[in-house]
Amino acid sequence: MKAGDAVIAQLDAQVDGIDTDAVTSDELFAVVDLLDGNVMLRRSLSDPSAAESSRVELASRIFRGKVAPATLEVLSAFSAAEFESGAAFVEALEREGVRLKLKAARSDGTLDTVTSDLFQALSVVRDHPELAVALRNPSYGAAEKRELLERLFGGRISPVAQALLDRAVRPNLAAFVPTVGGFLRAAAELAGLTIARVTVARPLDESRTARLKAALEKSAGKPLSLQVHVDPSVIGGVNVAIGDDVIESTVAARLEDARRQLVNL
Repeated sequence: MKAGDAVIAQLDAQVDGIDTDAVTSDELFAVVDLLDGNVMLRRSLSDPSAAESSRVELASRIFRGKVAPATLEVLSAFSAAEFESGAAFVEALEREGVRLKLKAARSDGTLDTVTSDLFQALSVVRDHPELAVALRNPSYGAAEKRELLERLFGGRISPVAQALLDRAVRPNLAAFVPTVGGFLRAAAELAGLTIARVTVARPLDESRTARLKAALEKSAGKPLSLQVHVDPSVIGGVNVAIGDDVIESTVAARLEDARRQLVNL
């Protein structure tokens, strides 16, 4: 585990001891938006040359009375931690906001719905490259990208999933697809699951999906969250990725393997 990962894990544990809710995540997102536009403030809140108590006092002076007590507790915990840069501090806050949004969904029993909605949106963007291009185009602002997402998914997915998609087009972020993929990994982790990414040539019905899930869980020896993507180019069979392990069982893969063997003769 890297030093930064250890800091994040420690902060997650601290935040889990705070009485947070969905409002906390919304307020963290608002703070992140403020810090995105204020370089001096984010540097001051994460300045490693300043005393920990000074950073915490600064956070309290700026945000007390403007956010709920639980949100201020989270901000104080993050201000007390050491980050390599102001940008790393802000990204960690954003990550915590996403995590708390997903935790609230888990608490009210809607995490499965949110996960399904996020994967549905991700599949639509993957299947339409022009959307992926538009969502990462720096010529379009975050507001324009959120308007596009609202036109695509508004009223068709849960409000929580829509709110998370909106966060995936923040300025200076990585591309939309890997960002939403990170949300899905966070949701799976909260549910105690590992993601199994399955690519098939044709859609699977519920019965076949259930059988495939059972077989993969038996093979992996752990519960899985199945994310099925349809791609006619696989020609037949199934491609499965569980973590870093990839299982190829498609006609395309077998033909490619045969081609490589012929080349090497």
